[in-house]
Amino acid sequence: MSAPLPEVGDPPPRARERSLTYVDADRSLALRTDYESRETLLERPAQLTVEEIGILELWQTTEGHPHRIPVGESVEGYGVFTFPYGPVTMGVPESGAFDLRTYGERVLEIVPEVGYKHRGVAAALVGRSVPDALLRVERFAGNFSASHGAAFLRAVEIAEGIGVPESELWTRALAQELQRVYNHLHLIARVAEAASQNVGVAQAHALAEESLRLTARTFGHRWAFGALASENPLRRLGPDDRRALGSRLRELDREFASLWELFLSSRTFIDRIQSTATVSRADALRWGAVGPTLRASGVAWDDRLRAPTPPYTDLFVPLAQEGSGDALARVLVRQEEVRSSLLLLDQILDRWSSMRGGESAPPAPVEPGRGIARLEAPSGDLVYDVRISDGRVRSVGVRTPSQANWPLFALGMRGGVFTDFHFALESFGLVFADTDG
Repeated sequence: MSAPLPEVGDPPPRARERSLTYVDADRSLALRTDYESRETLLERPAQLTVEEIGILELWQTTEGHPHRIPVGESVEGYGVFTFPYGPVTMGVPESGAFDLRTYGERVLEIVPEVGYKHRGVAAALVGRSVPDALLRVERFAGNFSASHGAAFLRAVEIAEGIGVPESELWTRALAQELQRVYNHLHLIARVAEAASQNVGVAQAHALAEESLRLTARTFGHRWAFGALASENPLRRLGPDDRRALGSRLRELDREFASLWELFLSSRTFIDRIQSTATVSRADALRWGAVGPTLRASGVAWDDRLRAPTPPYTDLFVPLAQEGSGDALARVLVRQEEVRSSLLLLDQILDRWSSMRGGESAPPAPVEPGRGIARLEAPSGDLVYDVRISDGRVRSVGVRTPSQANWPLFALGMRGGVFTDFHFALESFGLVFADTDG
């Protein structure tokens, strides 16, 4: 797969950096970005470094067995011990665990342990029709349902060479941006909660709840389940519905702007996330960071700009980027993306009636019956690699943003203290369901 990409800034020291790796049904694959040729390349494992192959092997675990994700050599020394945290604990909202290597308050090393929420979603898709498979894809990670659904459908359309009505592509973008607003608001609330910003937390959760209600009003479900099915009878996308949605989104934008001023006025909030869990630009590139984590470290990469699918090719997409790579930078990127997603939603609703009404032809498949789709989920780069035969799914390979960003969390926490943990975890936007599948 090769797609020309626009300029993304100064090339890193290495000509090639791993964008992400994932496991197909029968082999490991890597999606790499070549910063010299500005192309995205699909490669075989033989072309990976030993380090990258080692990372890949971490994801090839026996089904249903939790596994660890170490980054670098384990820390040893006098008085150093392992403090197990999870998988059932108040501080982590899902089933997941961490081994913290420490001699007291300072965290010398942290090793995430994932797999407790493994449900075998990808394996359950094999042999199913596309509509039946879509129901399960949307439940891979509920708060990213629109992104998973859109990526899966796009991969299927590429595999089968199916043209897609323009209205369906715009509907997918509408669902994705509504869900992006929710996810960023929810994450900002979680970070603020760790800093005991009770008033701001309540207001942020209220705005996140409003975004869910708007999603339910538009698509018939708070989590956008079924939103992308063209036969969904619960869609409310008529002229009056679009006007009402646009009006409420503009109010939400004003309310969020006021809330953000409140957060900025709290020196306690800013102090707790500034210089916390810092990821350098070099580490972000080396370990394949994606999404807000990558952009917070100074790399101008957003799939909606660099590898766009319609209708993003026809929309103005502001790029949110910071440079310090700490928890504050990641929160700032998400704050900017709340505003930019609301701007995108305004564009989508404003231009809805001027749609040309034709079909959009998909790009050529990498091989007959196989499609690879890539899009920007709320937490970053999401890839689906799907094989289709006789209208049924034959294999699925998935690489999620959470899978890509766990090593960055582990790196960022090295040298931090226990009280940094929740600020760091929430700022990366990591989701165990999105990891375990």
